[in-house]
Amino acid sequence: MATSNLMNEITATYSKMTKAEKKVADVVLSNPQDLLHVTINDLAKLCNVGETSVFRFCRTLSLKGYQDFKLSLALSTSAPDSTHSKDTINILDSSGSEDTSKKILQIYQKAIDCAFRSFNFGAISKTVDYILSSNSIHFFGFGGSGTTANEAKNKFLKIMPNIIYNSDSHVQLTQAALLGEGDLAIIFSNSGITKDCIEISRICHANGAHVVFATMFLKTPASAYSDVLLPCGANEGPMEGGSISNKTSQLFLIDILYAEVYRRLGKKALENKKKTSQVITEKMM
Repeated sequence: MATSNLMNEITATYSKMTKAEKKVADVVLSNPQDLLHVTINDLAKLCNVGETSVFRFCRTLSLKGYQDFKLSLALSTSAPDSTHSKDTINILDSSGSEDTSKKILQIYQKAIDCAFRSFNFGAISKTVDYILSSNSIHFFGFGGSGTTANEAKNKFLKIMPNIIYNSDSHVQLTQAALLGEGDLAIIFSNSGITKDCIEISRICHANGAHVVFATMFLKTPASAYSDVLLPCGANEGPMEGGSISNKTSQLFLIDILYAEVYRRLGKKALENKKKTSQVITEKMM
């Protein structure tokens, strides 16, 4: 179970740990903040131990597993008067709504710039190729990335009819099971380790569909099942889900993909946009 006193727990339990577990403990105690965004594989390499030893270290601390450890680490290292996300601000030192707004503006501007520098434009171009050549385009994602997938659906439906997204996790897995050659799956997973996202990429790949995986973690297990890896998102700890940097990067990427598809479709995109805009306009007073 997650705890907000992880450092004290490690110190109190240290004498009972195995030699390998103590290696993990030493690294955690010396660099807690630096470990908020590392995977279990990365931590194992830093400690020169196997992943099993890291997992046993977590269990020795009565934690359910590595994700429980990362949550405890985040709870134990966050400042009590902070908003806990590295890309948000401490609103307590703002003088008012205008000052807060300026700080949020700076965060968005920085997030856009960082996202632009992280993009792989060759991968973006290949993704657009798949979008234009596929019979159907299916967006997938859960949590904050699910919101991104839904936004992608809403945007692309204005110029293309073959766009599909459903927020229910079981329905997403069902969709994946029926995809095949000529279909495209675009999966958003900032962490790259969401189990259902990895499973969806595996299923789609096995069925012969093209798979585009948008993630911050390019060493994701889903890379084995992906035709294109799209660098996208931001480093997030367990307490930072849906951060401004991640959300902004994903939405920025969607806008770029949409604009490129629109540009390549040319007059057809313009005609479709007029049609979809017209039917919505008729719903207004």
